[in-house]
Amino acid sequence: MGVCEKLRSGLDMSCGSFTKRYAQQMVLVNRSDVEVKAILTSITNIDDSYECRHRVLFKLYDGRTGFMFKLNENASVIFGSAEKTVEQGIPQYLHVINAALLGVSEESKCIQKQMDYGDYFAALQYGDGVIEIFGFEYGLSTTDYTYDPQNSGGGSLLKLSNLDDSLEDELPFIYRSGTIGGEIEDFNNLFADNIFEVVGDFNDDFNDDFNNEGS
Repeated sequence: MGVCEKLRSGLDMSCGSFTKRYAQQMVLVNRSDVEVKAILTSITNIDDSYECRHRVLFKLYDGRTGFMFKLNENASVIFGSAEKTVEQGIPQYLHVINAALLGVSEESKCIQKQMDYGDYFAALQYGDGVIEIFGFEYGLSTTDYTYDPQNSGGGSLLKLSNLDDSLEDELPFIYRSGTIGGEIEDFNNLFADNIFEVVGDFNDDFNDDFNNEGS
């Protein structure tokens, strides 16, 4: 692979307990509702010192909000994954969200169609409180499915994946709030009126501190 990257550290997982599941809730956000955004990836300075970053910040237009989808916390239906492939020597990632849709009400039909035609990204909360963002670069929509509520416990599992099979350039991002420690609060508030503030340095170290930043 023609990738100019190398290992920078190890990871000790020999002791302690680790969270192994997602909270059973997700927030879907229309990509067209994002007013400003910044993607911050890892940087290597000219002295080969390395800073690990894999985060995204964004702010929605005033009056816009994400939309919560929530199941009983005892369920284990809502979760995310990433599938890696290699395109022209560069790793690419398919982002996948597992979710569920229940019932045959008029409301559920409308939501189902919106999910089928929509262009959105997803925020999932891991059990340790980390907010993970899927499909931020190219969007998500439902994959092909059969909706059979009678034989599927009242609804069906849905899979959300990259729109038009467009692979993402990065693994799912970690969400960072413009307020220190405000990630869970922003998630619970559906990212409405969240603060956008990127902290970085414009110095002469020739790194790309604000990689892919833009609105």
